Amino acid sequence: MANSFSFNSVDMSSYGLRLLTHEEPFSQETPAAQLADRSYGFDSLRSPIPVSLDVKVYAADIATLKSYLDSIKQTLNQRTDCPLAIDTFDDRYWMVRFVSMVGEIHTARVWKGTITFSANDPAAYDNDETDHDHTVDEDPEEFTETAGGTDQAFPVYTLTCDDTLTDTTVVLTNTATGEALTWEGSLVADDELEIDSDNHTVKLNGAEDMLYVDGRFPRLLPGGNAFTLSGFSGNLNITYRPRYV
Repeated sequence: MANSFSFNSVDMSSYGLRLLTHEEPFSQETPAAQLADRSYGFDSLRSPIPVSLDVKVYAADIATLKSYLDSIKQTLNQRTDCPLAIDTFDDRYWMVRFVSMVGEIHTARVWKGTITFSANDPAAYDNDETDHDHTVDEDPEEFTETAGGTDQAFPVYTLTCDDTLTDTTVVLTNTATGEALTWEGSLVADDELEIDSDNHTVKLNGAEDMLYVDGRFPRLLPGGNAFTLSGFSGNLNITYRPRYV
């Protein structure tokens, strides 16, 4: 079967759509300050990327073709980021926003055109979540988390306490990135401290607890990441989706 794609979990091949070609752009914005004899570059930025899909829609007759086009437009008519999965990349998806659908009816049974999306987050996400547990029975505890993918990931760290820790200072550090997050408070057995590096929140037993939080939320780089965790005893779970540039 010819390639197609799904958008917002809807398989577009059910509307006779076949994917002909698609772009996979990869770029960075490189701002600079221009002086008389040279320019100075600032940190590069990952700008939104356009995702253009050249497609054909096949139908048995003109009435069915028009019905397919109506269904495709209805599916695409979303005002928020939605997952886009392309058959040729069966292990990942992108979070994109619909931009345009432009084309023409070639015959009574074929529509040909281009559907364009914008990926504000230019990285693709693995279909499968990764989660690993680390036992924390030393202070500080040192361990390595090896992340897949080709881009940084934004994990959720869930710390489940097994002791009474009064006025403790929990410090989670990824030495690979130099990022460390500090939380101050008290914990008892079975308390859960959740550090969400994607949404930049810290929760204690499901309720936000940000008053005594300092530092930077640790990301994961592709490959090995050396961590230290201090001021805590129990279990650490790290959950994330590998990302791809």
